[in-house]
Amino acid sequence: MSPQPSKPGCACGAADSSRWEVIGIVAAMSQPIHQRSYDCEAFDEGEGRMRVRGHLTDTKPLGLGRADGEPLVIHEMTIDLFVAVPEFKIVGVEADMQVHPYAQCTHVLDDYTQLVGLSITRGYSRRVKDLFGGPNGCSHLGALLTAMGPVAIQASWSLANLDAEPHEMVALTTDPTERAHRLKMNANTCHVWIEGGEHLRRVEQMETPLRPGWEIERLKKLGVDPG
Repeated sequence: MSPQPSKPGCACGAADSSRWEVIGIVAAMSQPIHQRSYDCEAFDEGEGRMRVRGHLTDTKPLGLGRADGEPLVIHEMTIDLFVAVPEFKIVGVEADMQVHPYAQCTHVLDDYTQLVGLSITRGYSRRVKDLFGGPNGCSHLGALLTAMGPVAIQASWSLANLDAEPHEMVALTTDPTERAHRLKMNANTCHVWIEGGEHLRRVEQMETPLRPGWEIERLKKLGVDPG
């Protein structure tokens, strides 16, 4: 059970405070032994294409151990996926390993061109696993590719609105093709976009969409009524 806020002067307040102080001390005493970072970015490449770049780094903060003590990078890998929009089809792949443990690790890099022609939307993660899981590829590149899929979807919004004026972004589209695209991209992707829910209903019935809080705040800052 989560700790409940204590009233001033309550004896349990001191106990709670002491408890969290102990937790803080233990956390401060904890020794980092491994760090993995994923860095994913998307870029407009022009002509309806974007480049999604993923970068993975594994670091041993203590190197070979306490007797060493100097951080040691054991994996560093980069993948570029070139994606055609709005089809979300992968049209190019570039993979590289800057740091890897064995000479044979790089032997699989060319195999990742098998991604060309695949969609980066639904079913993408499963396809990555089918193609490169287990002995068919590098487990680290596979994890990185899986992390990159959602980035491409998120970046598509930025690409679509890249040159739009703020007031144009609040205009309600009447294009049935655009409506169908929104429904396909969002339906059942999470509990907010569940089929039969308020968000999808508004798209289906061509009503003003429920906008993200961050979009509402930025539109107001730009002097635009978000509707």
